[in-house]
This record gives sequence, structure tokens and C-alpha cells, in this order.
Amino acid sequence: MKLFVLTVLFWFVYPLAVFSQEYGYTHYDNKEGLAGSTVYCMAKDKDGFLWFGTEGGLSRFDGTHFKNFTREDGLPDNEVIKLFVDSKGRVWMAPFKKTICYYYKGKIYTPDNDPVLQRIRVSDFVIQFAEDKAGNMLLMESKKLQLVDTTGHVTVIDSINGAPIIQLISGISANAEGGFMVIYEGNLYNYRNNRFQQRKAIPSFSFHSNIFAMNSKLLVRLRDAETTEVVSFEQDRSVAFPFKNVQILYSIIDDSLVGRCLQSGAVIYNINGSDSPRYFLKDLPVSSILKDAEDNIWFSTLGHGVYKLSSPFVLNVKLRKNNSPSQALAFTRYKQNLLASTNLRVIYSVSRITGKLQRENAFFADGLLNPITQLNVYKEKYIIAGAATSLFKLGPDFKKQKEIYPVVVKGIFPYRDKLFVAAKDNVLVVDPETFKITDTIWHERSTSVFVSNDTVYIGALGGLYCSLPDKTKQFLGEKVPALKTRITTIQKDSTGVLWIGTYGDGLIGYKNNRIVASLNRSNGLTSNVCRTLYLQGNFLWVGTDKGISKINITRPDYPVTKYTTSDGLASDIINAIYVDSNKVFVGTSEGYTFFDEAKIISQSRCDLLFTDITMGGVHYGADSIPAVIAHEKNNVRFDYIGISYKSGGDIRYRYRLLELDSAWHETRETFLSYPILPSGNYQLQLQAINKFDVHSKLLTARFAIEKLLYEKTWFQVLIGFIFLAAVGLLITVIVRRIRKREQEKTAFSKRISELEQLSRKAQMNPHFIFNSLNSIQHYVMEADVVGANKFISGFSRLIRQTLDFSSKPEISLEEELDYLTNYLEIEKTRLENAFSWFVSIEKGVEPAEYYIPPMLLQPFVENSVRHGLRFRRDKDGIVTITVKQENDNLIVILEDNGIGRKAAMQYKSISPINYQSKGLSLTADRIDMFNKEHERKITMYIDDLEDNFHNSLGTRVTISFPIF
Repeated sequence: MKLFVLTVLFWFVYPLAVFSQEYGYTHYDNKEGLAGSTVYCMAKDKDGFLWFGTEGGLSRFDGTHFKNFTREDGLPDNEVIKLFVDSKGRVWMAPFKKTICYYYKGKIYTPDNDPVLQRIRVSDFVIQFAEDKAGNMLLMESKKLQLVDTTGHVTVIDSINGAPIIQLISGISANAEGGFMVIYEGNLYNYRNNRFQQRKAIPSFSFHSNIFAMNSKLLVRLRDAETTEVVSFEQDRSVAFPFKNVQILYSIIDDSLVGRCLQSGAVIYNINGSDSPRYFLKDLPVSSILKDAEDNIWFSTLGHGVYKLSSPFVLNVKLRKNNSPSQALAFTRYKQNLLASTNLRVIYSVSRITGKLQRENAFFADGLLNPITQLNVYKEKYIIAGAATSLFKLGPDFKKQKEIYPVVVKGIFPYRDKLFVAAKDNVLVVDPETFKITDTIWHERSTSVFVSNDTVYIGALGGLYCSLPDKTKQFLGEKVPALKTRITTIQKDSTGVLWIGTYGDGLIGYKNNRIVASLNRSNGLTSNVCRTLYLQGNFLWVGTDKGISKINITRPDYPVTKYTTSDGLASDIINAIYVDSNKVFVGTSEGYTFFDEAKIISQSRCDLLFTDITMGGVHYGADSIPAVIAHEKNNVRFDYIGISYKSGGDIRYRYRLLELDSAWHETRETFLSYPILPSGNYQLQLQAINKFDVHSKLLTARFAIEKLLYEKTWFQVLIGFIFLAAVGLLITVIVRRIRKREQEKTAFSKRISELEQLSRKAQMNPHFIFNSLNSIQHYVMEADVVGANKFISGFSRLIRQTLDFSSKPEISLEEELDYLTNYLEIEKTRLENAFSWFVSIEKGVEPAEYYIPPMLLQPFVENSVRHGLRFRRDKDGIVTITVKQENDNLIVILEDNGIGRKAAMQYKSISPINYQSKGLSLTADRIDMFNKEHERKITMYIDDLEDNFHNSLGTRVTISFPIF
């Protein structure tokens, strides 16, 4: 115990040189969304939100956004002095008014809308809140306590064991054993079941509550004007810390850390650790201290907003020479330490273990060496430094040995006992031993240099060049336009990808004469201006003018982890990076920053919760969404937030809505909207991923969209029956229609057969047969045996053809023409050579190759003879049959020079024919039947031939047969 106290005393008397070591903070004020710059108090709730009571209202912070509450939102007063979060998640507030209120599930409750608060009569300001294990609340005013039990009953406590409370109450807290603890008049009391029991005496020179802080495990008090005492209830021991300063109040940060809030900064003591007290925010009035779930420490200030200490493992070191601040420009490892160069001609030695500045190794007073931009160690023998005007070599004693002057060094790359030096006007090859220039491989301005496989890659203002082993030069931007931009730095990974940093176009991955990767601000890079690269195994560290991007180059999506001033960096302008295992050194415009990445990531966590769920315009909490949503209210929106204060808002979300889509999607938005969803049972799965790739727990929300009428089972069954009935009816109709068609088809076939029979009969009408027999009798009477035989032979052949063709569906054109010529020859003989006939076939038309319906032309030829040529007074009548082909049609033209159809009708009326032939009408019916059964039609045209004086010249019949 004595040794422990001595150790703590040693911490206090230790010189305050550590104050020169600064930590990295993230500052939040009005411009970031905080309700006010004067922040009196802070609290964290069970969901992970941070709450700030300010002069301008109440602020809730999720790590990305502030949500503010004022009198317009229901606060009794905008100035909130005290905050407390109970086990139910209620955020209790004591405004600068004689009242209290609390926030719960999106609503602020005051005495105007809460019956329990109406029963609490505040005569002074509420200074502290406490809650015991049972959920009872204890409210402390300066000289009065009020107990609110779990039923809402309020008990006013204005005396202790019968003695009125007339002095200030110093503090209250929950008791680990149940009930409460109360500090009054230098005594610590246990309060349970409406009884006070003295626990121990704690003498103090003042009873003001600002010099006390207490929870169930620790008691902190200002024992006297120079001593802070911390009492551990669990360990039953006390520790004293001597310190003099103007006190504001104490903050108990956790089980081992205690903070003292001062008018000029804050001090944090670790009662169980061996490190010295840590000092923060010098010269700022700190009002309270709080630690969040990721171990970030928050400081509220009076008039300066809120500061977040990202990690005590992030150390910022200011480099000064002759009271002038300097930048850290380059790092290189030398023996067991790290060397850092600055713009003020200084080279420092830095511990690779602690990151602390050890000593100044060299200072070059010669202003010509300002600044030292490049550092390199050659075989642990020499230190090669590149400056604004020269390249020089230092020995182990950091004394300058040799120098090449003048040269403005832009980059140094050692390769096979050579130094390749990129300079303002050229690229030099230097022997590191003799330190002589052995070659100049480039004679223009260069910005960087890299060598691989004897090929020298040269970065320039106009793009990337390479010098091949045979000394030939190539401009890589000719084939790859992306390489025509300004190059700043080059590295090559183990897979052979050349990583090229540009000044404005981001990072380019180049391999096998093509771009294999391109990263910029749109896909995660902190900036498109790349200032430096450092390759560490599978990770590429990119320093930009807006922070660091750490890229996993082994993954195809190239995930990026960002580090900026929000993570504690001294500046976002990065000059150099060096990584040794998990320890990261960053050279910036404000000195250098050191941090242990493993400790930062190990403390990181990511929480996810719904902040609002809207369905059909109605807002619900995550635990109160309806199981079924009416279809007409089918408009669903989920608002959520991932909480990771170390990520500084750099959080992405992966989600999927099962039933709609099983694939995962990513977004950085903090809401999902589904304005129209089909009916069904849905499950939203949501997960947050912070900048360190730490995943939150999977958050789910189940809901159902009510089915429409036609989607309900009973309706579908009814529709099924109706459908089956309709199908049955349809089948019946179809069967009837098929039967009807079959009947029509049968009737049609029967009709065709009848037409064929009638046509066959029509070919040999009785009048023709009678006349033919008379002609035979005439030959017999005249004893013209030869003529009779010839006539009988032709007549019998015609009858035989008629009977033969009538049974066939089609005959060749050759057979049809033979049939017609036989008929015409008989008629010519019978009419005593009263006419002649002629058949003309177009060249190339083979009648034997074309098929037409049988005996379709005979009625027209018969009509020409009987009605056209028969009544001519001379024997100059002629029948012409012409056959030709036009496109895909066979054209048959039947033409006579008879008296014409008009004159024939007159003869017919004067001298009626005993037998009326039906051949033409039957032929027309046959053509109609054919056209109904075939897509391509038979067409027929009849033309009356006349001269200019309308005298009849005969008749022409044109019939077109499709060629199949």
C-alpha cells in the first residue's frame, strides 16, 4: 500500500515535460451540428448514443450526425445542466429551471405530459441523479432528496435520521449492495428502505458537490486544497494525488480512470496503472469527461464545444528548431531506431517501439540543404540524404562525408550497388561508395524513380516513362492514356503490379502494359492527390493531402481503411509513411504522428440500431412494428445508424430483403425505402461495417404485406373452380366446333364430289351427244365409212378422257391441252370446218411439268364454240389457246373471234337453246372451292374484245394458276 502511494506521488512530482507530447483530438462545435459551444455535461445511453447538455439545447450524437432538441421539441428550457441515463434507457435531464424531464423512445416527457413528473416538486435545481439495482430513482437538490420508486410513488427526503437537512448534500450514488449512498456533512450513508445508516466518515474542508464524485465502486473528493483522494469501495483502499489548480469538478471515467476537470485542461489518473498522470487540452476549461464503448475519451468544455481523444495510443510529436515548427518529410530505418528528416535541416532519431523522439542526430546550419526530403540507408554503412540543393552522404556519426552539388533531389532508389536519383533536371546514377555520378539516364525534369528487372521507371510532370536495359526510352502514356498525368511516387508489389501515385488522378495499378486497378475518391481514396506510398506486405499505404488510405491489394475490391485528423493525426497533409509491424509513423506538415494500429483496431466496435421505422406514414419503434401491413399502406422506410466513434462516420452497410432478393447489397446511406412491395412475408437483414472492417451484429426486422383479394386462398380456390368450369365450357365449345368443322368438311367434300360429277356430266351435255350422233348417222347415210370411223374414234376418245380425268384431283397441263384439242377437233368436224383453232405455248414452258384441276378449261372452250363462233356467217372463226408463265403463276388465255357475249345473249333470247349448259357455273364453284383450301388463289378474268366503234371482236378469258 505504501509503495503504491509512493508511486502515485512520483507521478505528480515528475516534470511536466510530457505536456509537450500532444494527443490527437477531433473537435465538434456548432459548425459540426452541436447545439451549443458551452457544454455542461455528457452521458452515453444503452444504445451507444452520446448525449450533450449545452447552453443551446440537448444534442444526441451517433458518430456521424447530431440531432438537437430545444424548447420547440418539448424541452422546458434550452440550457441543460445535468444528464443521467437509467437502466430503461430514459435520458433524464435537469434544465436550468426548477423542473426535470426525460427523453424516451423519441419523445420528451415533462410534468405537462407525465403523471409521475407532475408529482415531483422541485424547489431548487436538481444537481444529481442516481438509480439503484431495483430501478428506483433518487434525485438530489442542494438540500433535499426525492425518491421515485418503480411504481411512480414519490417520497420527499428532507431529513437524515430525524435531523433536518440544512447543509449542502455533497453527492449521491447507487450502492453495489442495493439502495443508495449519500454524502452529507462529511459522512457517507447507506440509504435503503427509507432508512439512513452511516457507513464511514469522510472529512472534507468543503461540502460542495463539485469537489465530490461517486459511483458504486469509487469515491473521489478534494480532501484539502492540495490533495485529491480516490477511495475504492471494492478494494477498501484509498489513493492520494497531490495537485494544485483551479477545480471545476471530478469525473469518474471507468473503474480505474478518474478525471479532474480544470479551468485550464484536464488530468486523468489511472489508480491501477503504472503510467504517469496524463494531461489534456491545456488552457481549455473542461466541464466533464466521458469514455465511450470504443474507449474514446470525450472532453466537454465551456465555450469550446466537445473534443474526442481518439486513442491514447496516438501520439503527435511537434518538431521544433529554434522555436520554429517543422515538418517531418522522410523516414528510414537505421539500426534499432528510425530516422526522421525535416524541412529545417534536422535529422532526428525516433524510437521504433514507443514512437517518442529520442535525440537530434544532425543539424546542418547551411541553408542550402533546406529541406531534407529524402532519406536512405545504404548497407547500414551510410546515410544517404537528398535535399533541396544537394545529395550528400553521412557516416555513422552523422557527419557529412561527401556531397554532390547542385542537385534538387526528388527521389532516391537503391538498386544493385547503385543509387538512382530523380532530380529536377535529370535522373542520375550514383556509386554509393565513391559517391560519384556514373551515368545520366534522363535529361529532363523528373519527380520520382523506381527500378525493377533492370528497367528504370521515371515519373515526370507529363507522365510515366521507362528506360529499358538497352537504354532505349519509352513513354508509357502513349499506349495507356491514364499514364499521361503527373507522377509523384512509384512502388511495386510481390505480384508484379506497379502502383503509381499521381498528383490529381488518384492511384493506378499497372501490369503487363495495361491498367489493372484505379482508385480515387469515388471508390474510397481520401484524395486524388497522392503524395507518398509505402508497401507493407499485402497492404499499400497511400499518403495524400487529406489523410492516409490503407489498401488491401490482395482483394479484388481493394477495401480502403482511412486515417485522418479525426483519428488523431496531427495533420491530413501526409509527407511520409513508415510501418513497422503494427506501429505506424506518419510524417505530416505538423511534425509526426505515431500510433499502434493493432490497439486502435482492437478497441474498435460497431453497433447498429434502427432509429425510426415508417410504415404507411406511421412511425414505429423497432420493437413495435405491426406484424401485418395493409396493402394500401405499402410504403416502408427504415432509418438506422451504425455507431462507431473511431470511424468518424466512415461506415458502410450491407443489407438484403429476403423474399424480395436474397443477394447482399451495400450502401452508405442511413435509410432504406421500399415504396411498393408485393404481398408476402419479409425479413430485412442489416449489418454495419466500420472503417476497420469491424462488423456489427446482424439486425433483423420481420413484417408482412397483407395479401390482395386475388392473392387470398379462398379467392384463389373460388377462381380455381371458376377456371375449371370455364375450361370445361371451353372444351365443350371447342369439341362442338371441331365436330361442326368435321361436318362442314364432310359436306364440303361431298359438295366437291357432287361438283366433280356435275362437271363430268357437263362436259358431255345431251345436246352435244345428240349432235355428235347425228353427225355419225350422216356419215353412215352418205356411206362415208372413213369419216364415220374417224369421228367415232375421236368421240370415244373424248368420252374415255372425260371419265378418266374426272376421278383425278389434278392433271398435267399437257393432258388438259390434249383433251381440249380433241374436243375442238370433234366440234370442228361436226360444224363442217366452220372455225379453226390454235395452241401457243411460251418458250421455256413445259406443259408436262405443270398441274391444274382437271377439265377446268373445257367449259370456256365449249362456250366459245357454241355461243361465239357458231353464229358467224363465215368460216373464219378461230379459237386461240395461249400458255405462258408470269412470276410464280401459269397464265392460260382462251380467246375467240366470235360474235361476243352481248350478241350471243340476243340470239339466245330469239332462239332459246333446248339444253342450258351449267359448265361455267360449276367451274366457278370449283375455283371457289380450290381457293378456300389454298392460300394462293386461282383467278379468272373475262374480257369483251371491241374495236374503236364498239363492234365486237370476240371474247378473251384469262385464267391464272399458282405454281406450287
